[in-house]
Amino acid sequence: MAELGSVLIFLFLNTVVLASTPDLQSGFSRDLFIAWCGNPKNSIVLTTRTSPGTLARELIDNPQLRCITIDVQRRVELEGIELEDFLRKKQEKDASEAKSKANNSVLEELESSDESESEMELEGLYQNKGKHDLMMKPEGKAKSGFFKQAKKSYPMFHFHEEKIRWDEYGEIIKPEDYTIAENVTAEEEVKKPEKTFEEEAMQENADLPTKCVASTVTLDVNARIQYIDFEGRSDGESMRKILERVKPRQLVLVRGTPEATDTLAEYCTTSSLIQGTIFKPRVGHTIDATTESRIFQAKLRDHLVTSLNFAKAKDIELAWIDAQLTYSQHDEDSMEDGQNRETDMVPLLDCLPPNKVPTHNSVFINEPKLSDFKLVLLQEGIPCEFVAGVLICNNMVAVKRNEAGRIQLEGTLCNEYFRVRELLYQQYAIV
Repeated sequence: MAELGSVLIFLFLNTVVLASTPDLQSGFSRDLFIAWCGNPKNSIVLTTRTSPGTLARELIDNPQLRCITIDVQRRVELEGIELEDFLRKKQEKDASEAKSKANNSVLEELESSDESESEMELEGLYQNKGKHDLMMKPEGKAKSGFFKQAKKSYPMFHFHEEKIRWDEYGEIIKPEDYTIAENVTAEEEVKKPEKTFEEEAMQENADLPTKCVASTVTLDVNARIQYIDFEGRSDGESMRKILERVKPRQLVLVRGTPEATDTLAEYCTTSSLIQGTIFKPRVGHTIDATTESRIFQAKLRDHLVTSLNFAKAKDIELAWIDAQLTYSQHDEDSMEDGQNRETDMVPLLDCLPPNKVPTHNSVFINEPKLSDFKLVLLQEGIPCEFVAGVLICNNMVAVKRNEAGRIQLEGTLCNEYFRVRELLYQQYAIV
């Protein structure tokens, strides 16, 4: 709260506060909103759509809101009986911790004494096994002399063996064994800055016991509420541009509102962006987007095959068929004994009578690229160049693609126009 108080000092100054919690549900951002929302000179700019039910989302959905009721949680210091109970529990906890520490130290001393006694017993077992000590006595010499000789002391360095302590997790690690000593000269030493009044106040407040108090308040929202979309999500215009560049054959629209889905599907239909089917499945619905779901096998009559005019498209040949569908029943006598027939009826295509053959529009297959078509024109001696994505032929004919990806031919009706059109038709398989 001390940091928030230092911020509130600038209440009457020109101040910009960047909140790290965009939902305004907790922290200083919520406290600042409570303190500043009543001033009409202030402005609250929201840059992202938060989860429904949060304070920021409510302000986005209702920008003209002038009164709002929110829950406020504040931390206050304990007083009276609550403070006495807290101090009493703290003293009892400190006393129990000190008692447990004392018991642990006594147990450690007992364990160390038991270990030393066991080691002394082992040393006693092997004490007289050695023939010579550190100072070897002369062998074969008898004691002589009247006076008592001084007792010889064995020279030995002082040695203190440190006992390695361990617990159920292994050896106890001493942090001081792994610290790196820093050699700091007197000139490099930097004196610690003295604590300011605010830091001392914060330290005092941190030591005081507190509790959280919740309350409901009603605020007048006089500040300006503005929402600026900085999320990076694609809007309607961006989505249309993406579809124009991708040019999908089929389109499945999901995870959108029904109104937005219908609007985008209607736009794709009217502008002929999608050559195939546009699916708009609702939640939980199943669709069949298989591209080969409408392929059937049928037999053709011999005279129908001979009447077809095939057009070559790359490595395949295509033809338009106007025929009627009939079924030919297998002759049971012609089949071998024991052979199981998969079906009794076989689809068969037969020619239509000449007076019943319908007319159809020409179908252009194998749409070429403008860059490849430019090479064809140059080989035929027609000068051409690209200008802003449009292929200009001899400054008289323009070849370009529309928004749906189809090639358009524009120009005056002259010999050059019909020559370019004929070369363009040759790039297609027309059926």
